[in-house]
Amino acid sequence: MKEKLIAFFRGRNGSDTLSNTTLTIAVIIMLVNMFIPNVWVGTGLSILTLALLFYSYFRIFSRNLAARRKENAAFREFFHILKLKWKGRREYRYFRCPHCRAWLRIPKKKGHILAVTCRACQAKFDKKA
Repeated sequence: MKEKLIAFFRGRNGSDTLSNTTLTIAVIIMLVNMFIPNVWVGTGLSILTLALLFYSYFRIFSRNLAARRKENAAFREFFHILKLKWKGRREYRYFRCPHCRAWLRIPKKKGHILAVTCRACQAKFDKKA
């Protein structure tokens, strides 16, 4: 039986950060749903839970490894940026370059900065800190 299970999972994506997060969110919504007396809200949360479970298991059993790795990398990058922005929220102001959409930061309480230079595309523009 163990060999059959190993053979079944060979070439599949398996569990990654995005699928674990969606499973965790689905379990939390399921627990919250137990304490909601409203039938319509409970039904909506049940449908959301089933959709999250379906998506998570779709990712786990998927054979399209390149697409799942790309999705997981984008998810991890998004939360990495959120973590950095939260960590530096008191010292820096974060914004995107209007030309290349790269994330930039400038120190807070510096007033109107006339020449912000993007590190990625070297574009110059002004920005209020």
